[in-house]
Parts: sequence; C-alpha cells; structure tokens
Amino acid sequence: MAPVDPHSFTDSLQPFATHVALTLFLDFSSSSIIGSAVISLPTSHSGPLTFDSRAISISAVLDPVSLSPLPYSSSSSDPIKGTPLTVTLNHHSAVLILFSTSPTSSALQWLSPAQTSSRTHPFVFTQCQSIHARSVFPCQDTPAARIRYSARINLPLPLSAVMSASKLARRNPAAGEAAPAVPDSLWCAPGRVVEEFTMDQPIPPYLFALAAGEIGGRDLGPRTRVYAESGSDVLDAAAKEFAGVEEMVRVGEALFGPYEWERFDLLVLPPSFPYGGMENPRMVFLTPTVIKGDATGAQVVAHELAHSWTGNLITNKTNEDFWLNEGFTTYAERRIVEVVQGKERADLNIGIGWKGLIEEMDRFKDNMQFTKLKTKQEGVDPDELYSQVPYEKGFQFLWRIERQIGRPAFDDFLKKYIATFKFQSIDTETFLEFLKANVPGIENQINLQLWVEGTGIPPDAMEPESKIYTKIVSLAQEFKLGKIPREDEVAEWNGQEWELYLENLPNYVDPTQVAALDARYGLSESRDWEVKVAFLQLAISSGCTQYFGAVERSLKQVGRMKYLRPLYTALVRGHGKDEEKMLGRRIFAEAREFYHPIARCVVESIFSQHL
Repeated sequence: MAPVDPHSFTDSLQPFATHVALTLFLDFSSSSIIGSAVISLPTSHSGPLTFDSRAISISAVLDPVSLSPLPYSSSSSDPIKGTPLTVTLNHHSAVLILFSTSPTSSALQWLSPAQTSSRTHPFVFTQCQSIHARSVFPCQDTPAARIRYSARINLPLPLSAVMSASKLARRNPAAGEAAPAVPDSLWCAPGRVVEEFTMDQPIPPYLFALAAGEIGGRDLGPRTRVYAESGSDVLDAAAKEFAGVEEMVRVGEALFGPYEWERFDLLVLPPSFPYGGMENPRMVFLTPTVIKGDATGAQVVAHELAHSWTGNLITNKTNEDFWLNEGFTTYAERRIVEVVQGKERADLNIGIGWKGLIEEMDRFKDNMQFTKLKTKQEGVDPDELYSQVPYEKGFQFLWRIERQIGRPAFDDFLKKYIATFKFQSIDTETFLEFLKANVPGIENQINLQLWVEGTGIPPDAMEPESKIYTKIVSLAQEFKLGKIPREDEVAEWNGQEWELYLENLPNYVDPTQVAALDARYGLSESRDWEVKVAFLQLAISSGCTQYFGAVERSLKQVGRMKYLRPLYTALVRGHGKDEEKMLGRRIFAEAREFYHPIARCVVESIFSQHL
C-alpha cells in the first residue's frame, strides 16, 4: 500500500472517485443519519478500493446496478485516521455503500430544541475539516481527492437544509425513491420533506457541508444571501454586518480573477460552531461571534471569500501543505480588506497576526518542527496541531515575495498561479517550482528553503509599519508603567484596536491595573468577543479572581475554539493555584455537551497536557 496522505487510508495505486450520490435520512431522535452513497470512479476497476470511515456502521456494499453484494472488509481502527473500508471490485465503475452514522460522529453536532434560538425545533450541522467527512459518509477523505456530489436529504417538517451545493428542489417524499438503506416506511413517513442538491464542481471532501434546522434567509446582493435560525435576532444583525459582501466579491474578482462558484451565501450557525468561519463553497458557515455591530466582523467573511480562490479552487494536497490554503488566504483576505476598509485596517490585521505568530513560537518551543511551513504529520492529529503558523508565517512568506518583486508583478503571478492550478490539489514543491519558473532568480533573492523548511520566524519577516499600529503598541508599553490610556486616545478605537492593545500587554500585570482598565472601558463585557476573551485571558493570568464569573459565562456561551483554547489553557495552567484548575474542569464538565465534538477533543487535549 502506498498512501497518498498521512491522514488517510487512500491508496495511491487505486483510482480516485469522481462523484458521490448521497441519500441521507436525518434521524433527530437517534442523532444519526441513515444513508447510502453511490461512489463513481473515472473508469472500471478490478481489485481492492479503500475508503476512510470513522464511527460509521456499514450494513451492505452492493453493485449499484444489480444490487448484488460486493466483498468488503474493515480492519482495526486507527485513533487518528479511523477505520479503513476495503471493497473488492471486479470491473466495476461504481459501488453502493449502505451505512449509518454514529451519535459520536466527529463531524456532526445535533442540537436539541433547547439548544437552539427558537427552543422549538432541533438543528444539526457538519464540520468536516480537517479529516471528519469520513464520519458522515465513507469516502477517500484526503484533499488530494476532489469529487462532485449530489444529495437527497430527508428531514422533518418544518425544517429546511442548506449545503455546500446548489439547491434543486424541495418536495414531499414519494414511494420508491429511497435508497435501499432507508425503508419506504421511514422515507415516506408523514411530516417529512425531501430536499435535493448538486455540486457540479470538484471539491475536496472536507468542503462537504450540511446544516438543517428552522432556517431563514435574506438577500444581500444578486449572488449573496445570509441565512440564520428563524425566530432569532441573529438574521437582522447578520444582514446589517455583512451588507457589503457583494462588493467584497467584486473586489476579489478584480484582484484574483473570476469567481467560479456562482453564489457566495452565508449561514450564521448556533454559537457552538467551533470555528470563526468555514469556507464551504456556495455556503460559508460562520459563528455568531463575528457579528460585532460595526461591520468589522465582515473581515472574517473576507477570509472565507478569499478561500474561494486559494483553498477551494487550489487546495493543499495534504494537511502537511496546509499553509498553501491558509497562508495564501490570509494574504488575499488582507488585500481585500485594504481595498474595502483601507490600508490602516489591513495593517492592524497584520499586526494582530504578527503578535499571534510570536505567541505560537512560544507554544511550540518544545516542538519547533511544527513552526515549519512544510510539516511532517504522520501520527499527528491535525486538529491538535492547528495553529496560526500556516496562516501568519505563510502570509509573511508571500508578503516577502511581494516586497521583493513589487506588488504589480506579484499580482500578475497570483492570477497566473490561480488560473494554472484551479480545481487542483497541489503540494509545496509544486508551488515552489511554479514560483521559480515564473519569477526567475527568486531563489537567489529569498532563501526559499529557510522559509519553507526552517523553524521559527525567518529574519526577513517583517512587523507591520503604520501610525496606528505604532501608537497602539506604544500605549501598551506605557501600561506596563501603570498608565491607562486616556479616553481621547482610544475614542476612535474599534474592536481590532483593543485586541491589538491587549495582545501587546504582558501576560501578567498587577490585578489592580487590570480592574482599573476594565472599570474605565468595560472590556470584560465587550460585545466584541476578540476583545472580551483577550481581556479575560489577561485577567486569569494576572490572578484576578473577580472575573472568574465572566470567564465561566463566556465558556458556556460560545464553542469557538479560538476562545476555548486560550481561556481553558490559562485556567488549567493555574500558576500553581488549584482554584483555576478546578474551575476549568467544572466548567468543561457542565458545558461539554454544548460544544461541537471537535472542540470537546481539543479541550480534553488541553487538560491532558496539563495534568
């Protein structure tokens, strides 16, 4: 066996599937999906064909034409990769797999009515990045494999579904249309509806996305629409926050070439969603914490939009090349922000990212190999390795190239790069070869090997230069001397300015200073979650026990891992105090079922590292 990916059982000697036709029955009562998948190959194949799966029960593997059984086997499971499903084919060009998911699926979060905004109907959503699609349906779960798919979703009324696909129809289920996995008595049960979708452009499996619940929507432009739970105030706030998204799409096209995905719709999920945003084509998933009330939350949308070119059109071949997705997208996001919101706002983004990159160097000080752009991840869970390194070091690498050859030349290079590799998955070596071929002599001007394979931050990386950035950093330095910023100094600050200020404060300051800062500016109850969490992290590390109530409320209100990681880490480190550790464990025990499975695993890992 010659695996194509350290996180997949997919064999390089076997063909990649080209299309998957899914039939999915959403059973909220058991928190599971009963489904079938017709997996099509480019040509007929004889011999073994291996798929990835995790916590999936296989009831049958069949010839999709004759419905005769096909031999298959499942070997022992791997703690990271899951369980391989190997089917033996004999001149077959497709295979039908009947399966059901587990309530413990790592991709699926089933929310009870009490956990939703309406408190009337349930909700379910997927999060398939990095290697969780295999817990929704058997597949070759590697970004090296790109598939088209269709889906028929059977769900209870009055719920509706959205997917990373084009919606074709909504109709009542009819007898005879169910896959063999779903009995007619279930498929055609009264009070249910079928929705049909198709994705005609090839995507890596991690971009498969599904959400179902009581969902409403509002148009933002001719190809943009925002969705959220019906009956909540989130939809109104999101429509206001993201009103400029259509302009962002036009800016992205001017910078990077045609937008290839037809629509750019947004779904604001319940607060347990574990990421800020997920770039699923046609249907970006967002956390409600990006709604800040001042339109600055649209910068997360700019990042997910940028993925439409770098990540969705061109995808990293494996997670060892993750920087090709996130480094390029962080660069592209800041170019979009610079046009839409101005250079100073983009510089603030760079400054916040620079500080985050420095902090990651400290996080990985005992495992500096994970500060490389091109990493080795055999035996490593990509969720545990997730960091700002591929984002910010990747950005710095591309920014370094731009400074070397000039922005006009780099813009031409980017457009050519995207046009050349669109709808492909590539590795770092392919990018470097393309760079050297199209920018002759670049390897003599920039140490490419140091940037890609070296640890730490290269000496030719650069901290941003701008008046507002310099002023904020200077005020943070003055805080160490006991000076709290005056109202006139911060009068025009938004959340990003406060975030940058707080991140440049030392990890520990006198508790009375922390309290005085909060008393003047109310940071512990900020509407901006970036500000609130940065302040609460400072409060924990400074031993300000009066803020433990705010910490607990925050950890029980959102499941975004960007906030869970620093707050739980600060608590369990405890600085020699058992009180913080005990508080962290109690909060997690009480909030655990609110978190998405991916977030639960991350928090459990934090506890295991700080026993």
